[in-house]
Amino acid sequence: MSTANLRRHLHETRNRPVGINNRQDVKKDRFLLLTKHWIGVALLAPACLVTAITLIMMLWRAVTRMGFLRSEEFVFFTFGGAVWGLAYLAGLRPVTAYVFGHEFSHLVTARIFGGRIFDWKVSAQGGYVETDKSNTLITLAPYLIPFYTLLILLAFGIAGLVLDMQEAHAVSIWQWTVHLKPTRFLYALVGLTWFFHATYTVKTVIAEQGDLKRNGEFFSMMLIFLINAFLLIALFLAASPAPGLGFAEVARCWWSVASGVIGWIWHLVF
Repeated sequence: MSTANLRRHLHETRNRPVGINNRQDVKKDRFLLLTKHWIGVALLAPACLVTAITLIMMLWRAVTRMGFLRSEEFVFFTFGGAVWGLAYLAGLRPVTAYVFGHEFSHLVTARIFGGRIFDWKVSAQGGYVETDKSNTLITLAPYLIPFYTLLILLAFGIAGLVLDMQEAHAVSIWQWTVHLKPTRFLYALVGLTWFFHATYTVKTVIAEQGDLKRNGEFFSMMLIFLINAFLLIALFLAASPAPGLGFAEVARCWWSVASGVIGWIWHLVF
């Protein structure tokens, strides 16, 4: 995200005279970066490890005991992801669409935090948002929020108010009549848009985008991984064929794994 504050900060960084590191604002920036780094090391990294193990355990349980791989939700979610994968391998690069979602995520998050928007631009070459508000969530919003997936969920949520999403509806196409089930399109589009989000998030992180550097790269990557892992868990729960599998069970499993990891670290250190 290119903000008025960030542009000024980068300009000052490039043109700092000798001794500028003694300034209070520079010391504050360095202290914040150091604090975020240690938060990433001490809190986020272990939480990422625990969450990843929990997600693997829940998926393994669903696959071995609940027939998850044969469920309609998984099949169509995977189909949507495969469609995106094939399109990407075939050379499709909807860069402008990604930049729009990226910058609009910045814009909306800045507005939520009370920031004013002075200007914003989107193009295939990049984009920016100029605002008077900046914080960790604003700068990292595009990596934490699957923008187009949220749009799909919102659209189908509104449609569900007037349409039975679980029922197959007859649709006439030329001389043929086909029965289409809206939830199948929902799962497929969620899969497609989520993999689109994951692909460009990874590409941007590898490219060392300025949003990550401003918050500390390690801290940013840990937070991005953690939030996206929780989003995957939420999608998994929504698609789970087992009614008894809910957030309470995931929380119990997460705490069980966390206790084991904490015990292992304790014995390793002490």
